[in-house]
Amino acid sequence: GCERLHLRLAPVGHKGAAGLWFRGALARWCLGGPGVVYARDLRRLVAARPLLGAHHRVVVEVHGLESGRRSAAEGAAAVERAALGLAHHVVANCEGTAAAWRAAHGGHLPGGIRVAHNGTAPHRRRDPAPSDGVVRVVGSLRVFKGWATLLDAAAAGLPARVEIVGGAAASIAARLPPGLDVVPPVPFPLVPDHLARSAALILPLADNRFGRSLTSPLKLFDYLATAVPLVLPELPTVHDALAASAAPAEGLFWYQPGRPGSLRRAVAGAVAAAPRPPTLRTWDQRLDPLADWLGVPAGPSASSEHPGHACTTLGDPASGPTPDPST
Repeated sequence: GCERLHLRLAPVGHKGAAGLWFRGALARWCLGGPGVVYARDLRRLVAARPLLGAHHRVVVEVHGLESGRRSAAEGAAAVERAALGLAHHVVANCEGTAAAWRAAHGGHLPGGIRVAHNGTAPHRRRDPAPSDGVVRVVGSLRVFKGWATLLDAAAAGLPARVEIVGGAAASIAARLPPGLDVVPPVPFPLVPDHLARSAALILPLADNRFGRSLTSPLKLFDYLATAVPLVLPELPTVHDALAASAAPAEGLFWYQPGRPGSLRRAVAGAVAAAPRPPTLRTWDQRLDPLADWLGVPAGPSASSEHPGHACTTLGDPASGPTPDPST
């Protein structure tokens, strides 16, 4: 377990009652302090403004820029500015998100904005394992993430069977070509072993605003922690994530999103390649550039050896703004 992580669960399952309990628990926490409010839901942060005392430090984490979306909700820019008015620091999930916030709100940012790419847990690293000959794709199967390139490449023929692990949207499942199968989700603790025995792993992303600028692909860090050759889209976000991981170029095969032929060639190279050196980027490494903001020292033992500040989180840690697939 994590010695300094204390989870408080609502004692009721009803959504409305749980919301009331949350607001009461937050109000009681805010009376203590000083502490750190780590907010990923800007609307909740703004709604909690009456409860926040000046003695708490507010760190806002942003994924994308809601006001920059074509379908942005009315008042999105005003909510972003109000959240920045409460924030002491801003964290972005990737370089493109940071650039978008600087362009839109540079005059309102409380100082600089730091980038913290995703990571994975140390125990998910895997050494080379015997391959079962299957090429796999794992993760969120949303249409805007570039699945058309994989479907078109598979329709023309790939050198190995491909599994989409986790199911697919109906619009994808309806047009699966031969040699491309959809299998049920794998329990989270079993995913590393499932990945490690693959012949290659494919990361699907489209050359759109999300794929070019606004993502730090979570599945990429689990992929990197294996010795399996990787088939990656030639996009700035992927190169930035690899740089954050200090990943060597060995065992990486590149394709151009929207060009099925380039994906077929990359898969052919990957399935014939030797194992690559596993590269592990941990969640502690994600914390390092934020350590002074959160009141803990940087380094591998920081999370368990320093009392730091009390901390509360506003927002679902598994979610963020709905990505904008527009170009």
